Amino acid sequence: MSKSLKCVWTLQPENPPHPIIPCKSCGVLKPFTPSGKFRLNANGTKLDAWLIYKCMTCDATWNRPIFERRNRKQIAPDLLEALQINCPEQVKRYVFDRTGLPAIAMQGETTTTVHKQIVEGTLQDWTDLEITVNAIVPVNLRLDRLLAQELGVSRNALKQLAKHGGLYAGNGQTLQLKKPPKDGTLIRVQLSAETAIKAQLNSALIAIEHVRS
Repeated sequence: MSKSLKCVWTLQPENPPHPIIPCKSCGVLKPFTPSGKFRLNANGTKLDAWLIYKCMTCDATWNRPIFERRNRKQIAPDLLEALQINCPEQVKRYVFDRTGLPAIAMQGETTTTVHKQIVEGTLQDWTDLEITVNAIVPVNLRLDRLLAQELGVSRNALKQLAKHGGLYAGNGQTLQLKKPPKDGTLIRVQLSAETAIKAQLNSALIAIEHVRS
């Protein structure tokens, strides 16, 4: 009979990227940093929203579009409130999301801290490992790199494990190993005779704090 070991990994990105764009004041390309503040503009029933960045040399501002000319009724009330109060968590969701960020280049290497917890099962006799990923703030880290880094196995070993049906998504589908995980991603590792890999996984998991109900 299979026994499950269930874990929760919470991903926290550090060091947001600084887009390098033309600064109107300096007259040359400069890195810009998030100010932590949003700007809202109303035009009748339409709203525009931007995240304000500042030049790291002269403090000139650049507004990164969040949405434009959107009907107020189409904006979720919790999102609108977050923008109005400059919610720090909402700011993080945007500053770490490189999608659509119009920059000639990026400065700074984003790192990701992983907080791991065991919520069910023990290390001694598990056969199925289940990992739920919490990534409320977008991360720029491929899933195979994340798993290799945190489980102490090579990416090639993970590839082979997936190839033979031992590594898959929670819905039974193939994992997108070359893409960053999304919030709520469920990862399953099923081991039979892979005792060598299990020993490696246990070594990586042994320091995780157990959460007791």
